[in-house]
Amino acid sequence: MLRALRHYLKLTPADLATASPDNWQLSVFRIMVLSGLLLVLVICLHSSWQAWQLGAYHIIAITSGFYLALLLLLRRSKPALGFSAVGFLLLVICAGLAIVLLNPDFEMAKLGIVFLYALPTIALMFFPLRVMVGLMLLNFIPFAFLLYNQPLPALFDFSISLPSTHAYLHGLIFLFFNLCLPLASARIIRTIQRHSSELQQTHKQLSQSHDFYAELFENNGEATVLCASNGRIIKANTKACLWLGIEADNHGYLSQVLLPEQDTPGSAFWLAQDLPCIARNQPGRHLQLKHMVRTRQHHHVLQLQDVTAMYQLKQQLDQQHQNIWQLYDRLTCLPKASFFRQQADERLNKTQPWPFQLCVIIRLCHIKTLNQQFGYEFGSQVLQQFASQCRQSLRPDALLGRLRGVKFGLLLPVQPEPLSPMQQAEAMYQQLPETLMIGSQQVQLRYQLGFCLSEGTADAATLLEQCEIALEQADNNVPIVQFAPEQAAELQQTYALANALQDAIRQRQLQLFLQPKVNGEGQIKAFEALCRWQHQGQWIAPDLFIELALQHGCIKALSQLVLEMAIDILAQWQQQRWFYPIAINLAGPELLDDSFFAHLLAQSAHYPWLTKRLQLEITETHFATQQAALHTRLRALSQYGFSIAIDDFGTGHASLSQLVDMPADTLKIDRRFVAAIPHHRQQVKVLHTTLQLARALNLTTVAEGVETDIQRKFLAKLGFPLMQGYLFGRPAPASHWHAQLERQQPALPEVSRLSAVESDVAG
Repeated sequence: MLRALRHYLKLTPADLATASPDNWQLSVFRIMVLSGLLLVLVICLHSSWQAWQLGAYHIIAITSGFYLALLLLLRRSKPALGFSAVGFLLLVICAGLAIVLLNPDFEMAKLGIVFLYALPTIALMFFPLRVMVGLMLLNFIPFAFLLYNQPLPALFDFSISLPSTHAYLHGLIFLFFNLCLPLASARIIRTIQRHSSELQQTHKQLSQSHDFYAELFENNGEATVLCASNGRIIKANTKACLWLGIEADNHGYLSQVLLPEQDTPGSAFWLAQDLPCIARNQPGRHLQLKHMVRTRQHHHVLQLQDVTAMYQLKQQLDQQHQNIWQLYDRLTCLPKASFFRQQADERLNKTQPWPFQLCVIIRLCHIKTLNQQFGYEFGSQVLQQFASQCRQSLRPDALLGRLRGVKFGLLLPVQPEPLSPMQQAEAMYQQLPETLMIGSQQVQLRYQLGFCLSEGTADAATLLEQCEIALEQADNNVPIVQFAPEQAAELQQTYALANALQDAIRQRQLQLFLQPKVNGEGQIKAFEALCRWQHQGQWIAPDLFIELALQHGCIKALSQLVLEMAIDILAQWQQQRWFYPIAINLAGPELLDDSFFAHLLAQSAHYPWLTKRLQLEITETHFATQQAALHTRLRALSQYGFSIAIDDFGTGHASLSQLVDMPADTLKIDRRFVAAIPHHRQQVKVLHTTLQLARALNLTTVAEGVETDIQRKFLAKLGFPLMQGYLFGRPAPASHWHAQLERQQPALPEVSRLSAVESDVAG
C-alpha cells in the first residue's frame, strides 16, 4: 500500500532523481490535493452531519461540490496537469469568497481573505512568474478590505454558518497552511536539494576535468588550438602560440595565421583532415592541421604538426624522382633516346664475354592508320603493350629504348657464330609480338627493322645512324635490312632527291599527263591523269618519287597539286563542252588528312560539275590495310557524287567481304592478268570470273595494260566495257589529245558520272 502511494505521489528514487518540471509539478499537485482531501474529510463529514440536523441542505451541497471538484481535479492531474492546476486555483478562490460572502460573522469571514493569501504560493508551483505576480497584486484587494474593517452587506438570503463554523474554518486554514503547503514545498525543496547536490558533484568533476584537460591541453607535446565554428581562436597552448605567432591574450582567427596549401570546399578549411598549411608569420614553416574533435559547444579542437623537415625531404625525393623519370619515356617506361645512347655507350665500352653487340631499330608500321581509325589513345595503348611484351620476350641482357614516335632501339649482345647477323636479326624478329589485344580489338602488327653489328670502337650514335640508314631501305617486301657502307651514299642521294621533289611540288614543276580509256571500238571515253617529273634533264620514275613523297611526308602536297592540275584541265574542257572524265590516283593517306579532304569538298562546291568529271582511284592494297578509316572517307565521297575506282585489282589482299563493302563503282584489273592473254588459261578464267563478279556487284570494269590488238579483241569478246594501255596511246600532255578529241566528236552529251559513260559504251 505504501509503495503504491509513493508511486502515485511520484516519491520513488527514480522520480526524485528526475528534474523534469512535469514530474515534480505532478508530484506536488497530488501531495497537496490528496493530503487536503484526507485531512479535510473529517471536517466535511462532521459539518455535513450538523447541516443535516439543522436542515441546511445547501451547506451539504456546497461542501460536497467542493469535495467532488477536488476529486475530479486529482483524477485529471496526469493527462491535464495545467487544467487541474487552474481548477485548483479557482477552487481556492471560490472557497475564500464563499467564506467571505456567505458567513454572517465578520470575524469568521476574515479567515476567507487569509485563505486567499495562499494563491501566489500555489501559482508559483505550476505557472510562470508573471502569474504569481498577478495574483500578488490581486491580493491587494482583500488586503484593503481587511484594512477597511467593515463587513460587506448581505448579498444572499442564506449562509453557511453552523454552530462549529469557527472550528471548521480554523481547522481548514490550519491544515492547508500547516500540512498541505509544507508537504508540497518539502517535495520541491527535496528535489532542489537532490539536484543541488548532484550539480555540486558535477561541478566538482568538471573542475577536476577542466584542470586535467587544461594541463593536458598545455603539456600534451603537440601544438593544440581550440577554435569556434567561425574560426575564431578561443585558446591555444604555448607551442601553438609560438608556431602561429600569436599572443596568449589576443588570438584572432585561423585564416589570419594559417594559409592552406590546397583548395578546400567552403571557407572552414580547419574542418578538413590532415590539411597542409603554411604559417603566415613564417612562410618557410609547413604545418599539418588535423581536426581532432567537435565539442558539445560546437567548438573544434585542432592539432598542428610541424612537417617542415618532411616537406623539404619530400621535395628532395621528388626532385630526384623527377630527374630519373626525365630519362624515361612516360608512355612506355623505356629509356628515352639520349638515355638509351648513354646506356648503350656504357655497354660498348665495357669488356664483357660478348664480343659483338647487335644494334637494331624497330619501326612499327601503320600506327598512324590506327590513330586515325580508333583514336590516339588506342595507338598509345598499342605502343604500351608492345613495349611491355618486348621486355618480357627478349633476353634479360637486352637493352630496349624508345627513340621517337614508333621507332624503338635495341642493343643485344651476340656471338658471331654459329648464326650470321642476319639470322640473329631474323630470330629476334620472330620474338616480337605478332598480335595485341587492345580491349576487345585485335591488332595485327607489322615491323620493319634496320640493324648493324658493332665493330671496333663505334659508339651508340654511330650505330643508330647506321641502323637508320638500313631502315630507310626496308619495306613491306623486305622488312629486315642490314647496314652496308654503300647504303649511306644511296641514302644521301635519296635525301637530295626528296628535297628536290619538295621544291618541285612547291614550284609546280611537275606535269600532268593523260592516258585514254577506250571502248571496244577504240573510242576515247575517259582519261587517267598520271604525274610526271623531270629532274635535271631526266624523267624520274613515278613509283620512285611517289614512294619518296610517302616516306618524307609530302604526299598530301603532291596529291593536292595533281588535283588542282586535273581541275584546271577539266575546267578548260568544260568551256569547250568536252565532257570526258579524268581519274586521279590517290595513295590513301592524303584522304585521311582532314585538310585535304576539306579542300576536295570545297573544290566540288566551287565547281558543281566536278563530281561528274573527276574519278578517284585508290589501290586495292590501301583498301585492305586501311579498311575502316579509309572506307568511311570514300563512302562519304561516293555519297557526295564522286566516282570511286579500285586500281590494280587482284594484286592486294582484299577479301570478298571487303569487296562487297567497298564504296566503289569501278574495278581496274591489273596489267599482269591482261599480259597473260591468250596463252595462260588460268589467268583467262580469273578475268572471266572477275568480270562476272563485277557485273553481279554492279561495278564497271577497266582492263589495264592492253598492248596488242589480240588482247583488245579478246577483252572485247569477254565483255570488258573499257580498256587502257599503250595500244591506245601512251601518257601525254593534255594538249596532245585535243586534236584527236576534236576529230573524234566535237562534244559529248553531259552525263552524271563516269560510270554512266562506261555503261552507255558497254551498251
